[in-house]
This record gives sequence, structure tokens and C-alpha cells, in this order.
Amino acid sequence: MMDNELEEGEKNPIEFEDMPYFHCELTGGLNRLCFSTADDPFQKTSVGKYYPEITIFKPDGSISAKLNPFNTSSSEYGMNYSEDIRDPVLKINDDRKIHINLGAIKEVGTMIMLTVRQFDGRGKPAPKEGEFDRAWFRLYNEDTNQTIDYSLVKNIEVPEDYQEVIPPEDEDGQEEWNPLVYFHGVIYLEQQKGHNKWVFESYKNVFQSKDYLDGDVEAKLGDIYN
Repeated sequence: MMDNELEEGEKNPIEFEDMPYFHCELTGGLNRLCFSTADDPFQKTSVGKYYPEITIFKPDGSISAKLNPFNTSSSEYGMNYSEDIRDPVLKINDDRKIHINLGAIKEVGTMIMLTVRQFDGRGKPAPKEGEFDRAWFRLYNEDTNQTIDYSLVKNIEVPEDYQEVIPPEDEDGQEEWNPLVYFHGVIYLEQQKGHNKWVFESYKNVFQSKDYLDGDVEAKLGDIYN
């Protein structure tokens, strides 16, 4: 339709409006990225709280790989999750990160979803007040450590009715852990005029696990996106 000429007075039914969210093309041979979290980028916290997770979707919307602390590597894509990565010399540190190898993905329409989840803090010592006020997550160039996009966790507004632990409805019931899932954004491979390019879109939204029967927020978001 983009190649067709419109007659006088006709209007293209497709409108390309301004994107309300930050987005950019990943150019210049940028193939090695990291998606990381820091409970506090300036000091070690008493307990770990946030960890990064990526979900790779095929063009048909099916999930081909997921990386997190419980599934730490993908041999198909040459990507891996790592933690305890703090450098004592650096003034700003991350706690956990996922190495993203864009060069291993060739199929147009492939999408990488970036989310941040919470460790189950039940049964652990309560954190100090304000201990996670500086917690963040970021996407950056692994070769140069240059940040592409980041957010402080506290700047993302959580739902008004949010409860980390939902009490049981009756005496015999069990409490329900209701972790938040922070949706940073997506990276996808598209083709334009015969040229493949990676595009990053930043959303910085948050969802409650209780709103999804199986807790798999990423799968539901993938269905919507695809």
C-alpha cells in the first residue's frame, strides 16, 4: 500500500503517529547487549530483590527461549544469565545481568521481551527501610558499558490495590504471593526496504502476577504483541 499512489482527495488508511514511548534503532554493528538489575547500584543490599529476565519469541508468537536465575543459558542463542558481578572498583554496579547476543538471531520478526521480576522474600529478614529506593534496571552496550535506557524501580507506579502477599480467603486457605513484573520493553528484528534492523521500544510498565492465572505475564504480553 505504501507504493500505491493515492488519487486526489484520497487518504491513506494507515497513519503513522508519533510514538508515545522512547524507542530507537540499534545500529553501528551493535550486537552485544546486557540487560541488568541493581538492588542498589552504589552498595550491596542485605537481601536480593530484583532480577532480569528475557523471553525470546519467534515470529509466530511462540516462545523459543527464556533466561533468568532458574534457566541461566541458551545454547541456541549463545546467551546467559549471571550474578554476583559487582566490581569493587566501579562506583556504579549491577547485581545481575543477562548477556544478549543479537548476532545469533537472523529471523525477521523475532522479538526479545525484557522484564524484571522479584525474588520471593517470604521467610527472609525484612529489608531496612528505604533499602531499595535506588533499585534500577537498564539496557546497555556490553562492549562500552554505555546505557541505552534505564529506570528507577520506584518511579514506576504500581497498581493502587497491590499487595505483595494476598491473605487467604478462609482459615484453611493459603496466602498467595503476588510479585510484580516490570515490563521494561522489547527488542525486535524487522526488515525495511530489504535491510534488517534491530529496534528497541521502552514501555516501563508493571503488572501484578495475580491478574494472570498461571503467573506467566510474559506469555500473555507476547500474545498481545504478536
